[in-house]
Amino acid sequence: MIRNIESSPLQIMRKLLLLFLFSCWSLQAQDKSGITGKPDTSFTNYSALRMVSKQDPTIRLAEYQSSKSKVQSFVYRTIGTRKLMVDEYSISSRKQPTLVFFHGGGWRTGHRSQHIPLAKALADRGYRVFLVEYRLSTEALYPAAMLDAQAALQWVAKRKNVGEIYVGGYSAGGQMAALLGSVQDENTYGNGVKLAGVIDVDGILAFIHPESGEGDDSKRTSAATHYFGYNKVAGEAIWKEASALSHVTAGDPSVLFLNSGDDRMHAGRDDFMRQMATLGIHTEYHTFEKSHHTFVLMNHWFDQVVDRMDRFMKTRLVVGKDFKTIQSAVDVAHPGQEIYIKNGVYREKIFVDSLKHHLRFVGESRAGVVIQETIARDIWRCSNPDDYGAGVLNVKGHDLSFSNLTIINDYGFNAKSDVTIPCLNEAGKETTTTVQKYALPREKGEKEGEKIVRVDGHQFAVRTMPGATRLSFEHCTLRSGGGDTMSPWDVNTGMYYLNDCLIEGGVDLYCPRGYALAENCTFVCHNRSAAIWHDGSGDEQAKTVLKNCRFVGDPGYKLGRYHREAQFYLFNCSFDKNMADAPIYQSGDRVLNWGHRVYYSESHRDGGDFAWHKNNTTIKATEMTFKSIFGEKWKK
Repeated sequence: MIRNIESSPLQIMRKLLLLFLFSCWSLQAQDKSGITGKPDTSFTNYSALRMVSKQDPTIRLAEYQSSKSKVQSFVYRTIGTRKLMVDEYSISSRKQPTLVFFHGGGWRTGHRSQHIPLAKALADRGYRVFLVEYRLSTEALYPAAMLDAQAALQWVAKRKNVGEIYVGGYSAGGQMAALLGSVQDENTYGNGVKLAGVIDVDGILAFIHPESGEGDDSKRTSAATHYFGYNKVAGEAIWKEASALSHVTAGDPSVLFLNSGDDRMHAGRDDFMRQMATLGIHTEYHTFEKSHHTFVLMNHWFDQVVDRMDRFMKTRLVVGKDFKTIQSAVDVAHPGQEIYIKNGVYREKIFVDSLKHHLRFVGESRAGVVIQETIARDIWRCSNPDDYGAGVLNVKGHDLSFSNLTIINDYGFNAKSDVTIPCLNEAGKETTTTVQKYALPREKGEKEGEKIVRVDGHQFAVRTMPGATRLSFEHCTLRSGGGDTMSPWDVNTGMYYLNDCLIEGGVDLYCPRGYALAENCTFVCHNRSAAIWHDGSGDEQAKTVLKNCRFVGDPGYKLGRYHREAQFYLFNCSFDKNMADAPIYQSGDRVLNWGHRVYYSESHRDGGDFAWHKNNTTIKATEMTFKSIFGEKWKK
């Protein structure tokens, strides 16, 4: 039966053309001459050793003796009479992070048993490892191997003792693993499995690529031509289909690349990483310089390979044990990981860039973990274009949580007096308006090319940049001797949550932009201008909400101010007797469209209330919840 016949001559011509092209393609049947029905045993660990030992006689095969890990073998797929096996290595019956690993051999040779030492070593470190057999090109052509690989992932995912799943592989297996990661949100080879990450050990990312050595059939049929049953001209479409580089999308998992010194074995990697970076997906690579393609099988590099794979798959990165600095842990962290910081004083500036997201920073104890640096924003900006780096904690990433930490910018605690420094790019220009200025504030008496750096000037403990949203801080102490101690600044998409935090500083010591909720926090103010500040000009509904918070400070401190559109809600807050009789006020001459929006409910001052913070809203504290403030944009 023929349905949906189109009457348009142009449409009919298009259908005929497609039918013609399809017919021409189908005439080019896969070349099955490489199918022998027998396993190719040419690539073994010993054959690899013979090859590399000619160049370096000291190299030995990797060995690993485990008294803990146990192995079980299973049939994960049956095709006719062919039973495909998988070997499971583990030391526990409990749920564990899991690695599904595919061997190499040019899609034509090799065996899962080549990676037994690797499986045992990772099993002893707390992982469940599956070594997978798949059909080689001597048995069946592409996409047979990928159909097997996807079936293996589906089989593993159904097991009860499997935790988050990583997929990895070496050489041809690395290419397959990378492809599985890139198609996890597609149905190219069957239903995808949600992956926590990919480990590609010297596997190519693109078959047709300037860096690729695949497809040269001038001397002998290349491994890829055998694999596909087409050369790269006749089979261009499927050669590209089988390339991970062709499937990069926003839903892909993080990838770790471990590479030898042979550049052609990671063809397309740099292009792949660039595409992932534009989507905000973490990738990292390490090249074992002067190593052979078979480095993963050799003793010289074995321990380093295991260490790097372990670090990539770890749920927790421990600073003070595995890492000396917090920044070194941040540099290798990928979504879903926790950076656990052991007690100690860390004198360092931390950068969390835009590719770092869905991370947890957890201190061993609030008082015991102290992150401390000496930074004056004015000094930083005299030689830098923006504030990324002007704080102790500098954030561009999103979906981050911080808990049990003390972060101190001690410039104002240590400086003895104001200083004047050379400053060619920011200072010396007095302004008469405060309307939307992002340059440094000007000090009276500044000369061209100079900047007066005040003891109590801007000093960020935390400075976030546009794009840094859905940030939470719980059980944290944030201190500085100057203004803007806690500065989460994204006016358009900013969402910030604070609970049980102490924030100490000068003017505008807490100054969120966008949406913010602070609960059970203490604010310690050392100036008379303002303790809190808000900019909600990006959205009329944006607001800063403070519930059950305590304000203390030097005599005469004012509660708050705003320069731009803002909206404040204070519920059940308390103020010490040093707070001035001065309501939250507008500073500067900006014309505002949404009016003065400052609301109080059950907020009281020690020693007696002032009239301006009496109840003036019918909204109850119980109605201002995390969900009602942030909505579906942030699920916590």
